[in-house]
Amino acid sequence: MIWVIKRDGRKEAFDKKKIINTCMRSGVSRELAEEIAEKVEKKVYNGITTDKILEMVLELLEEKTLAQAARYDLKMALFRLGPAGYEFEKFVSRLLEEYGYKTKTNVIVKGYCVSHEIDVIAEKEGKIYMIECKFHNTPGIYTGLKEVMYTYARFLDIKQGSNEYCFSQAWLFTNTKFSSEAKKFAKCRDILLTGWKFPSDESIEKLLEKKNLYPITVLRNVSRSEKQAFINAGFVFCRDLLKENPKIISEITGIKLKKIKEIIKEAEKILGEQYENK
Repeated sequence: MIWVIKRDGRKEAFDKKKIINTCMRSGVSRELAEEIAEKVEKKVYNGITTDKILEMVLELLEEKTLAQAARYDLKMALFRLGPAGYEFEKFVSRLLEEYGYKTKTNVIVKGYCVSHEIDVIAEKEGKIYMIECKFHNTPGIYTGLKEVMYTYARFLDIKQGSNEYCFSQAWLFTNTKFSSEAKKFAKCRDILLTGWKFPSDESIEKLLEKKNLYPITVLRNVSRSEKQAFINAGFVFCRDLLKENPKIISEITGIKLKKIKEIIKEAEKILGEQYENK
């Protein structure tokens, strides 16, 4: 039996069915998923980490289709929006704009007791949402009851003290899963939650997949500093890079034109393959 080390240090037996299922959820055919799982099975060894297995699967997927590799890597791409929460806030703002919201980021709002810096304010159909963005740097961490209660406490203080904003609802965004207690409290206090695999029909990955919104961090040819330069300039998704002239992108971001063209070429391939698959 081959033992795999998970990110939290726990061990579990290697099961190639998990690779097959995960690949198929990213849109890969069963035939290709089984082929990849068999190749990984031949290379695994006792004590291998889940991250190493992920790396193997991605390399094999990239040989076949960049679009499906990007989709498979979507969860880790969200973690690469860090290390600070600023990039994640910009990401959430742009994501909501794609769904028809008007947004503002990092707004100071006076509460009854203290002033608060709101990560994102979103408005749609006459409702105004106070959005807290909770970004985690590493997988395996749940967004829990404490974060939801903190969001609700800020919402109540602003609700009582602000004359400028009349918020309809509090909303917590995260790049990880929510704990069961967090979900329970949010339901009781009518707080919106959006995270990984929650809610089932409008989770963060579903919102991205529905509109073919790949964050620029799925691109393999982008360094951390380049990623930050893109996001600071408003280029959050791969498709954002295709809407602007490469020379202008180079001027705005400070990234050399040659590198910009290489990055755009990769983005075109990912998006082009995804459109063809649809």
